[in-house]
Amino acid sequence: ITLLQWSAGELTELARDVNANWMTAVAFLDDDTFLGAENALNLFAARKRADAPTEEERGRLEVVCEFHLGEFVNRFRRGSLTMQMREAGAEPLPTMLYGSVNGVVGVVASLPQELYVRLAKVQTALSRVVKGVGGLSHASWRSFVNDRKTADAHGFIDGDLIEAFLDLPPRKKEEVVAGLDMTAEQLSRVIEQLARLH
Repeated sequence: ITLLQWSAGELTELARDVNANWMTAVAFLDDDTFLGAENALNLFAARKRADAPTEEERGRLEVVCEFHLGEFVNRFRRGSLTMQMREAGAEPLPTMLYGSVNGVVGVVASLPQELYVRLAKVQTALSRVVKGVGGLSHASWRSFVNDRKTADAHGFIDGDLIEAFLDLPPRKKEEVVAGLDMTAEQLSRVIEQLARLH
């Protein structure tokens, strides 16, 4: 990803991602954060470092999230598949739709930090309880892997795994919430609310 600015008839490079990726789709999440998909079926987000101390560091995009999606994404579009209503005065979450060459339509939502931290703990607990198909671990499946690097997934919450909580038997739900600051019923409500995003 290279961030360019058109001004006074001239194109100027503001920042670039030094990782060479074969990009298949790119979208602005906000003025400083960009969502990318690449040909190894991965998603990542990069952020402009406007607050970096040196000009060189400000010219480099920082990769803040990496995740193996398993789909060849070829289109991002701001929007939602459902009507998002304000609940208890809270603003609806900003969402980005994606489409893949296989016809998959999915949603990427920008979560508030507090909710992200809570769901990251739930995701970790669920990955110990819910076993992957063929014994494949969740961490292995979602690791960002391409021709040049392999990295653990970070910065993304796997909605499919989180929603699997709703299908667990009560005993397994209690196992997941042990050590978390919420009950199985409270967590179910949070997940059901997020499931309404798609």
